[in-house]
Order: sequence, then C-alpha cells, then structure tokens
Amino acid sequence: MDSRILFFVILLCCFLSACTGNITPDPFPPQTKSTRYLLVLVHGSGDTATDWPAELIAKVQAVIADLDAWDIVAYDWGRYAADKASASTTGLAIGRYIGEQLAAAAYCYDRIQLIGHSVGSFVVQGVCDAYRTNGGTAWVHLTFLDPFTGKGFVDWTYGQRRFGEGADFAEAYLNTDDPVPSTNSSLSHAHNFDVTALAPDLLSSRDRHWWPVLFYIESIEHATGRYGYPLSLMATGDNNPVTQSEFPVGKTTILSGTEEGFVLKHNPF
Repeated sequence: MDSRILFFVILLCCFLSACTGNITPDPFPPQTKSTRYLLVLVHGSGDTATDWPAELIAKVQAVIADLDAWDIVAYDWGRYAADKASASTTGLAIGRYIGEQLAAAAYCYDRIQLIGHSVGSFVVQGVCDAYRTNGGTAWVHLTFLDPFTGKGFVDWTYGQRRFGEGADFAEAYLNTDDPVPSTNSSLSHAHNFDVTALAPDLLSSRDRHWWPVLFYIESIEHATGRYGYPLSLMATGDNNPVTQSEFPVGKTTILSGTEEGFVLKHNPF
C-alpha cells in the first residue's frame, strides 16, 4: 500500500476511534443531607477510582477540619478511559453529563473542587463547562494533575487552551520530562506549578507522569508552602479561600529541588 494512503487510513481510524458513540456514564451520587461542599476525584487511563483516588481520600479524611460538611466522590469511568484513542472525547461527554446533574435542583453545593489526573482532566473540564452552561453558581476549584491535553489525536493543544475555563480558581501540577505526549506544557487558564525538579530518583521515566499525583497526595501531610493541598477548599475553608489573582492564570511557579520539608514517604510502584 502506498505510504500516503496508509497514512490517511491510519488517520481515519484514529478519527473514528475518537468518536464517543453511545455512552452510558455511571450516575453521580446524590448529595448527602446537610453537606455544603463537594470534592470529586477523577482518574486517568490505566487506573481506577480504587487506586490513587482512594489513597488521597483516606489522607484527606484524616486531616479535614469539617468532614461532615463534605461529600467526597471518586468517580470511576475506567471502562471508557481504557480506550486511549477516544478517552479525551468521551471524558468531555461524561464530564458534561455530571455537570448537568450537579446544576440541577437536586444539588445545592456552595463549593465544588474537582481533581483530575491525565486524561481525567477532560472529565473535570466537562463538568465545569456543563455546570456553568446550566446555571450552576457554586464556587468551582479545578485541579489538574499532569493533564493530558490532546483531544482525539488531532487537537494536541485543546487542554492547553481550554482547561481551567469557567472556574473560580484553577491550578495545574506538571512534570515536564515524562514521555507521555501532550502532558508537558502549561495551561492558559490555570496557574501552573512545575514540580519536575522535586521528582525522586526512584521514579522511572514513565512513572514521572504520576509524580504530580504523588506530589499532591504527599502535600496533604507535608504542607510546607503555598502549593498542593494547602490551596484546596478542604484546607482553606470559607474564611481564606485562595484567589486566582494571587496565582495568575497562564503563569508558572517552578518548585525547586530544595523545597523544605517535602519528602516522598513511600514508593507506590
């Protein structure tokens, strides 16, 4: 087969694979009576809600000041995230489904924080998009952990241009030397924290894509600066919420290897 024809066949296959088709997202849990806040954790491709989201939840529950005021959800979309060719497009659709639900009368949260890793960032942004479009008024905080920004193998900068739009505060934690494509560039609508220099030597090149996740989890117990968990709604509460003016969008804070007091306590791999 002519190389040019082969190229277009491959491109067509990628495009067709990127189409969402019919999806049936898992329903979002109802709001618990008397809760005011919502934390949603969204995994990427190749893991599930029982992996790092479960560890993060356990650590948050151990330190959060008013746990009864929070609903905490690890949303599992593993059967769709596993298809790397279509995960970004499907993730947006699933996120919009969740956002429409959260904007409905059955939910009345005051504050919502969504944390997504890798292609899970598409779910996070989809939630925010649909929530705002459907009149949702809660204060929204988006946290992207080494976000995968390519959409459908065609638009490799989608997330760089869009992630963080519509949020009251958006932040991204980046490792810039891993081999996963479209995960090493800053976002235009979020404040970017470059944590590359803090990655421990024990992590392989590929595992560095998970380093921002581990960094965020470790920051729950080792809150030594203005980054990670200390910026979250769980840590600041209503009295001192972080503002985007303090951490401007499109800008990058580089955390050096000399950040005091921060250590990786365990090797999760």
